[in-house]
Amino acid sequence: MFADGFYRLRNDEEPMPSITRRRFLAAVGTALGVTAGSYGAYRLHRGATDAAFDPWTPPSGTWPLRRHDPANTAHNPTATPPRERPAVRRIGSAPSASRRPRFAPLVGPEHLVVYGSGFAAYPSDGGDATDEREAPTPLAGFGPAGRLLTIARDDAAAPVAIVDHAPADLRETARFPLDADHPQGLIVGSREAYVGGQDGTLRALDPDTGRRWRADGAMPALGDGRLYAADAPLDGTVAYTERRGLDRRLGVGPRRAWSAGAIDGFPHRPAVAGGRVVLGTSAEAGGVLAAVDAGTGERLWTRPLGRDVSTPALVDDTGYVAVGGDVAGFVAAVDLPTGETRWRDDVDWRAAEPVVGDETLVVAGEMRQAGEAGGVIRAYDVATGDSLWTRTLEDVPGGLALVGERVFATVGASLYALR
Repeated sequence: MFADGFYRLRNDEEPMPSITRRRFLAAVGTALGVTAGSYGAYRLHRGATDAAFDPWTPPSGTWPLRRHDPANTAHNPTATPPRERPAVRRIGSAPSASRRPRFAPLVGPEHLVVYGSGFAAYPSDGGDATDEREAPTPLAGFGPAGRLLTIARDDAAAPVAIVDHAPADLRETARFPLDADHPQGLIVGSREAYVGGQDGTLRALDPDTGRRWRADGAMPALGDGRLYAADAPLDGTVAYTERRGLDRRLGVGPRRAWSAGAIDGFPHRPAVAGGRVVLGTSAEAGGVLAAVDAGTGERLWTRPLGRDVSTPALVDDTGYVAVGGDVAGFVAAVDLPTGETRWRDDVDWRAAEPVVGDETLVVAGEMRQAGEAGGVIRAYDVATGDSLWTRTLEDVPGGLALVGERVFATVGASLYALR
């Protein structure tokens, strides 16, 4: 057992109940005693005092996290996606017991990975799958040096766990039980991993030591030496800083820097760049695109745009947003200082998943024809909004990744490369 109650399990061990919960309940009896006893119980429940928000930059030729980097910018500055209509090549298909499988792609230094309704890994230079699992793997992310962390459950009755994988062959090296029924928003930092839950609690884990802590929030992002999180109960978007000096010994986890308040709708992952935290939301009555000052939490602007407003891809002072309605939507470039639209393309499909490489924006979408759903991938010139090419697919893309001259896309259980 590691400090503060996180167990590292070997493959032949059974999960144990949360030591944090057992210690906390045991401490309730003594909490009526001296103040020191109450403080100790609080520390055991909330976790360790350590928190480190050191930044890291994904190496060239990778797309290691769902939105490329720990700041969720969805911008890969070293990618050069095709600007003419690309050929489509199927790489492989992942195993899944789901009737409607949905996956997302990642690209590490040595492996292509798809995760979601199952899991599969392929050599980055091509070839057959080196690892396949039917078990649901809702979240995954590469950290520095190609270390892969996944959120997985062996079956519907099994507990959720954070699984650590060796960089060379992605074999499982450790497993940490996770007390979140619906984990979301995994970010892998330089030392810690962060994953939220629908309960509005953000959980942090150092996989090298097992040290952990908790804070309010559900969708994390790292930027400018801070941790940001959307959907904190009552407080909306929040920011945390590392504790310093004596405060590092007296406090638990990070220090709350500010809270910006709730934003209309259900938030997507926040993105951080240029001194701003930007996020989109979805709501039946209409989602919004909002920007907050990353230093102070001051609301800069909010714009209602449509039913499902993606968090934009951020490049300098421009955000590239995709909006989906009931059957149609639009793609737009937004001026981040003001929230004003620079260009807009209305489309007859639900637009989503904006990602940027070099001078090219790529979006995915869902097109409905005769009651049947199909998929769309379209590329734009980032400066003018001119459409460069469009590819239609048999199903809705589950995710996009831009690496080198290729666009990786998952469609159902299949992984494709567009080049």
